[in-house]
Amino acid sequence: MAEFWALRDGLKLANHLGIRQLEVELDAMVIVGLINSKKVSKSAYAPLLFDCRYLLDKFHQVRVVHVFREANKCADWLAKWGCSMLEDFAVFDFPFSADLETLLAKDINGLYYCRLATASMASVAV
Repeated sequence: MAEFWALRDGLKLANHLGIRQLEVELDAMVIVGLINSKKVSKSAYAPLLFDCRYLLDKFHQVRVVHVFREANKCADWLAKWGCSMLEDFAVFDFPFSADLETLLAKDINGLYYCRLATASMASVAV
């Protein structure tokens, strides 16, 4: 649900700022699938899903794609930082932290991060 709320708020902000072309990168594969499927849902998150789809239709060109968490470091850092905020919503026009500024610079320069995964015994067995 938190991912849906964040997506909805981000889409509202992008629309308010007059952005017409948008690429949304989410590390929540389930939400990317739901947004892109166009299936009708009757679950608890259905109103948020409907809101997100409605907002996405306001853009001239939009793409919603899945990325692994390692490719979403800035969003991950902001989400963790946001847990300690007293405000419900905040917009920043500039990186307010040296740590965030470093992550943004790495993202702009296309730095890749390794994704560590454990090998299952089935894939190791010969």
